[in-house]
Amino acid sequence: SSGINAEWPLRPGRINSLSTVLSQEVSRFNKLLAVILSSLGNIKKAIKGLAVMSEQLEAIFNAIEINVVPTMWADAAYPSLKPLGSWVKDLELRLQFISRWMEIGQPKSFWMSGFFFPQGFITGALQNFARKYDVPIDALKFRFEVLPHYRSQVDVAAAEMADQKYDDDTYSTPDDGVLVHGLYIDAASWDDDNMVLGDARPGIMNPPMPVMHLLPDPEYEVEEDRYECPLYKTSERAGTLSTTGHSTNFVIKCLIPSDKPQKHWIGKGTALLCQLSQ
Repeated sequence: SSGINAEWPLRPGRINSLSTVLSQEVSRFNKLLAVILSSLGNIKKAIKGLAVMSEQLEAIFNAIEINVVPTMWADAAYPSLKPLGSWVKDLELRLQFISRWMEIGQPKSFWMSGFFFPQGFITGALQNFARKYDVPIDALKFRFEVLPHYRSQVDVAAAEMADQKYDDDTYSTPDDGVLVHGLYIDAASWDDDNMVLGDARPGIMNPPMPVMHLLPDPEYEVEEDRYECPLYKTSERAGTLSTTGHSTNFVIKCLIPSDKPQKHWIGKGTALLCQLSQ
């Protein structure tokens, strides 16, 4: 497919690191789908009396009845606190995001929440920059530039299903770095007028974060007016170190523009989330 086999623009024969990320994501989602389809097929056979209803299959059946993600599926999937109905809709969005990337090529903005392993995507973005400019990847830091635009993956998916173009022509794909969207703010909000982090608004639990440009920079020195905001996959905000050396929940520290001191946001427990619990 065009997405996976995208050519490296400046170095012939060198694969774009984000294409490697895509192929790895495809493999992870295929394994998850294999677990889901196999278990559902076995449950159908058991209901018809063609197979034994094992304890494991019965646990899956009971979980589905009460709108809970079966443990067998959750163990093969990404961290999520969603009930089964929302989990399935979210999975459909993720599969469409990956499929469109394969069929059409890299999107203008990447849905950060749609990755099985977002840390791999972040590393891939750094690797592309490092290879393009021949700089050590360890010397790179991300500069986080917040754009005055919002992008909803639900709206993107709906437009794609209707064969309509969703992309906003007011911003384009950057030459370096990546655009990301789909994040939510916890215990704060975004001040669109001043383009800084603001206090939470009454009645709004988790407002969306605008599109952000993650730009690798070997000479970047963190400005004082930045909040070192942690990004988590879920609102549980707890995880363990996996075999890859990455946390199962924490993704990256985002440097968000702010007109208040660090301690203000630390005291509120302000963070960014890849997905909500409902």
